[in-house]
Amino acid sequence: MDVDCIQFGLICINDGWLRLPTYVSSQQPIVNQLEYPPGDTFNITCDVSRFADLRSAGELLSISLLRQLSTQTSFENIASYEPKAEKKMTTNIPIQWQVFYAGGEGINNRNTIRLVVTVVDFQCADAGLYQCQIFIPAPSHQANTTPVNITAKIGITQKDIYMTPHKKIIGEDIHSSVNTVGVEITLTCSFTGPANLQALWRRKKAGHEENYPYANNIKNSKPVFSVISGCNTYDYTSELKCTLEEKDNGTLYICVVMEDNIERSRKMFTSVNAVQHRL
Repeated sequence: MDVDCIQFGLICINDGWLRLPTYVSSQQPIVNQLEYPPGDTFNITCDVSRFADLRSAGELLSISLLRQLSTQTSFENIASYEPKAEKKMTTNIPIQWQVFYAGGEGINNRNTIRLVVTVVDFQCADAGLYQCQIFIPAPSHQANTTPVNITAKIGITQKDIYMTPHKKIIGEDIHSSVNTVGVEITLTCSFTGPANLQALWRRKKAGHEENYPYANNIKNSKPVFSVISGCNTYDYTSELKCTLEEKDNGTLYICVVMEDNIERSRKMFTSVNAVQHRL
């Protein structure tokens, strides 16, 4: 699996570099946002040579990675490399994360010093602002890169539509059924994702697709809350019940998962064939 790369001062995207402006001040404008799914692995790289506004000469005392979680009001130092100190590396990171550091031993060390933090098994609780910081001893001052907002995105998992009674004909699509006119059928749609999802039922016949017109036939259960990979996730269930009429023959039923009025996923029951009961 390829590991993504976040380079402060630069951001590594598709083997190219997108330059971000550096900023030396107490003000912290956010110019970029990155999104990763829970469980993902990626690198955060602090490379002082990317600070475009630093002078070419002079010694650097340390390079650090700072983080501010959504529950915090200020940045905290989570990894710091001080090449000339007795203890070169200090960290305050999750145990599964990894740290690599190199360079910085010489007098003019700014072109070689490097700090890389590998985020392993990214969690929703890890989301927040991340920035690099360097400390220059003479004259004494520090400089920060512009913060990058790293957020967690819960994926949407949708199961196949389940139908009862389901009367499949041998050799036909598993998602098709032949039922007698007058029988009540139940189509169940279930999916998992973030808190703001909705189910939208649609139907299609003879190439024409439309929203299912009878809202009273649809029952949406209250989402069931759980925590997965530190993220709040919800299990959704939506049922469509209807009594088959002869005009329903050949109808295709579709369950669409909507997020903020945008379609994110869909599953369909290939067709429901309504036939007259034969003795």
